[in-house]
Amino acid sequence: MTEKHFKNAVFIKTAIFPKDYPIFKDDHGVLLPEIAVAGRSNVGKSSLLNNLFQKKDLVKTSSTPGKTQALNFFRLNDQLIFVDLPGYGYAKVPLSVRKNWGPMVQSYFEIRESLKLVLFLFDIRRTPNEEDRQLIEWASCKNLAVILVLTKTDKVKRNEKVANTAKILQAFDMIDLHHVHYSSVKNEGRNLLISMIREALIQEE
Repeated sequence: MTEKHFKNAVFIKTAIFPKDYPIFKDDHGVLLPEIAVAGRSNVGKSSLLNNLFQKKDLVKTSSTPGKTQALNFFRLNDQLIFVDLPGYGYAKVPLSVRKNWGPMVQSYFEIRESLKLVLFLFDIRRTPNEEDRQLIEWASCKNLAVILVLTKTDKVKRNEKVANTAKILQAFDMIDLHHVHYSSVKNEGRNLLISMIREALIQEE
């Protein structure tokens, strides 16, 4: 799937419970491959997806981190599904809501047969904590391919980007963790991420 093919995404639905997850199949009845987009609530998931799909308002952005607490499903060219997972880790979200995040995402990882790849968005200015490592571990336990997308690279200088990247990869302690630098503001990283997604899905097949 080439760069130009990432411009025909459409929103399908929002779901909280597994019984409400939509099922997507091709003309032969085969499940379409699904990509989960995960990260902290202020990591810039909505901005990245809008940039990736080249549609300014397809994914609704919010000035309040942690506002979205459900799974949002998008279909791309009747070939690929993206699922925007609820963000985690924002302190101002009620404790009862924050507690729901883990079981919701873990359940999705465990039962979603069509899930093939996880895009794990991480702010390049931050240091991974236990919640971040837990998400990687969930994906690893399900043998899911993971691409670490280091976001907001426009907010750091070149030497900071190099140093911060090394620290983040060391903190996750995963030698083969594929990663890409991304800036929605400067439109950097899009073509490389598309290429990495395509290669990861081919390997999964």
